[in-house]
Amino acid sequence: MSDAADVASRRRLRVDLDIEPGRDWDCPIVDESDSVADVNVNAVGEECNVDLQPPGEDGMIRATGEVGDDCLCRAFQQFGCVPHIQRVEDRSMLVTTYVDDRAVIRELIEVLQEMLGHVRLVRLAVVEGPDATEQVTFDLSSLTPKQRQGLELAVVRGYFDDDREVDLGALADELDISKSALSQRLRTAQAKLVKNVFDESDT
Repeated sequence: MSDAADVASRRRLRVDLDIEPGRDWDCPIVDESDSVADVNVNAVGEECNVDLQPPGEDGMIRATGEVGDDCLCRAFQQFGCVPHIQRVEDRSMLVTTYVDDRAVIRELIEVLQEMLGHVRLVRLAVVEGPDATEQVTFDLSSLTPKQRQGLELAVVRGYFDDDREVDLGALADELDISKSALSQRLRTAQAKLVKNVFDESDT
């Protein structure tokens, strides 16, 4: 088997993270616009150049920042990962990366939490084979009916999609509960799923 075929056949893990840094985090990714549909980052040495595409607009925003100890890119580089920033909304970023080992996910999240604050794993998928097919590895059996109902509605309505058009308030109205109650259900459900993934990896 050739080297290229061997690489294509390996299993990798796609990780989607919801990252919400504190208000004192200084980075052009979240400082230049409240809502961003596409981000391109080029960090060289101590300087970082960022191109931001606001949704529904043709023009790009170009910004420059400094690569510091709390730089998002630097955190991912520690683990040999490349962050793909899918969108930015109200300083919350959806970031996708690919790893070869589940243990890296736990370590990466711990570093990001210490550095930036709020970090949640929102999706984990196995990517394997030459066609790069994905298989989600979450097990929903540990959730309560209400947690599962909220999570499934969020998935069906596209709340976790890169180009989502529904917000948390609309989902809460559909379930006839408060926005904070739904947010708590989703956080608890996600925490259970993450625990199950890591427990499985330790066995």
